[in-house]
Amino acid sequence: MFTLYAGVLMTPIFANRVLLTSGRKAADSVSREISKILSGNYVSALVPYAESDQVTNKYISAIDVEIPCKINDGLIVCTSGSTGNPKAVEISSAAIKSAVQIVNSQFNTPASWLLAINPAFIGGFMVLARAIISEQNWEYGLDDNAKFSPDLFAGIAQTQIAKFGKVRTSLVSAQLAALVAQDHIETLKKFDAILVGGGQISPKQYQQLKNEGVNLIRTYGMTESSGGVVWDGKTLGEVKIRIENPSQNGAGRISILSPSNATCYHGSSEGIKNLNETTFNQGWLLTQDIGTFQNNELKVIGRSDDIVVSGGNNVSVHAVENVLRDQPGVDDAVVFAIPDEVWGTVIAAVVVGEAEKDQLLLAVEKELGSPAKPRVIKFAHELPLLPNGKIDVDSLK
Repeated sequence: MFTLYAGVLMTPIFANRVLLTSGRKAADSVSREISKILSGNYVSALVPYAESDQVTNKYISAIDVEIPCKINDGLIVCTSGSTGNPKAVEISSAAIKSAVQIVNSQFNTPASWLLAINPAFIGGFMVLARAIISEQNWEYGLDDNAKFSPDLFAGIAQTQIAKFGKVRTSLVSAQLAALVAQDHIETLKKFDAILVGGGQISPKQYQQLKNEGVNLIRTYGMTESSGGVVWDGKTLGEVKIRIENPSQNGAGRISILSPSNATCYHGSSEGIKNLNETTFNQGWLLTQDIGTFQNNELKVIGRSDDIVVSGGNNVSVHAVENVLRDQPGVDDAVVFAIPDEVWGTVIAAVVVGEAEKDQLLLAVEKELGSPAKPRVIKFAHELPLLPNGKIDVDSLK
């Protein structure tokens, strides 16, 4: 089988599926795959390990290795599937190298990295890529089942910092919240830098940690951009942002132009073809996020599906979540919409902590008005997480 490109017959490239196990072995496997894809003419397709066969099958189904790739070398990695079924993303080796350069160029000196995110997903993969491409050490910071434990992470971090001095890490917001809740701020202060993505942390918590001396950097990016390309609202390197069809207040869909952008979604279905046409356009990546970009600062308001209509009122799920997370006695919270026969859609929240329900409702009403108050609030000891560390919203629904 051959493909015609610019009048030249070329042998198509098919992905090599890598079924990852859990724990340190998965990180070691991904480390080896990074070396392979950088050597050229090799595409590695990472399939995350999951305790549930149903979840694992979702990732396997997203990567059809019988379909030729559009990239000649690089990575096929799945999105988290936190807002639907995962999608397989084709990222070239050149884009991966660019993503590493974009981040590493922000620091004056190299450093060791501590891996706290499943390496089968872009956040963890890029931690390893940054260390390997710049010939730096890395350490594994999860348990044997690829689960995040604040105490275990803090212990490994202290050992690594004592050994190498400068250590950096990437965390998702849920992990950061768990570390703060279990009083590991002193350990956080010892990191050279902590990149936080996977959902926004509340402005109040961010400022508190900065005041404590934690070098916290809020990153914005996604699988399709090979991770974070905007730090604390500022674009990195050659990255450009534009807002599509902005409203009067300047808000609209966020588009990203970056040398780290993925090439396409992997697949041959009509749905994938249509998605590729709308998402990838002459180097620009059209995201599902809504934001403003003024005075060279990006402010992410939420996803395009973040605004829900409840009882005829527009409510921002993200705004409600931020208010709840800022309340005394709340260690973490997640907010989402669920269908309701009377209201059409209602706001629901799951909270970790000792706060009183009435206190939380009053706080939301004071900040955002009565329509934003969650009509359902449940309390839990912890929030369920997907293999990449993001909150598993679908299971809570």
